[in-house]
Amino acid sequence: MSSEALVYFDQFSKLPPNLVRTAQEVNSFAAHFVKLGDPKSFEWQKFLTEGINEYNGDDLVMDKFQSNTINQQDVTVEIMVDKMVAFLKYVLSVVLSEQDIAALTKHIEATFTDLKTAKDNGWADFTKSSSSQSSSWEYRLQLAFPNPDLPDSFYILVTTVKLETDIQSWVPPVTSSTRANFSATIDAVQLIVMEGFRDPRKGAGPA
Repeated sequence: MSSEALVYFDQFSKLPPNLVRTAQEVNSFAAHFVKLGDPKSFEWQKFLTEGINEYNGDDLVMDKFQSNTINQQDVTVEIMVDKMVAFLKYVLSVVLSEQDIAALTKHIEATFTDLKTAKDNGWADFTKSSSSQSSSWEYRLQLAFPNPDLPDSFYILVTTVKLETDIQSWVPPVTSSTRANFSATIDAVQLIVMEGFRDPRKGAGPA
């Protein structure tokens, strides 16, 4: 996969081999809209307007955008992740199997129980919380699933999760059973992509 996509977005894909390269191009395209610095952050408005709306091709189109905020008091990491996955399932236009749901849940839970590694990998960043007693993180994730009706088409869900919690340091040992107060704002845009899409900004750097 492209180095840009790997640095800026975590990825969860169920695509067949013939669609993998095209998905890499979408990942590269979205990566141009990550604002560099410490911390990095995804610039949603630029991505939706300068990226998606101004793209002239018909091999990548926006299907829908959804946003949701989940507030939970004194719950486990496991419960919070389950609620995140439930929202992502709602946004996606494909029916996920029980195996896919379990794998996605495990994938996201692994991130939120080891955010240091996610930060080192480049797809999670610590940001100053509105409260000095809390930690705030942006987690960037792309989900890719085949379109069951069109073999040369697939869905990509470009997602950010902004998580605020009163786990102040968020360093090991954080486990699925760790309890805390959580607030998670999830923004997600579903794109319909045709095989053969190429990143129109390749080589241009950040937007």
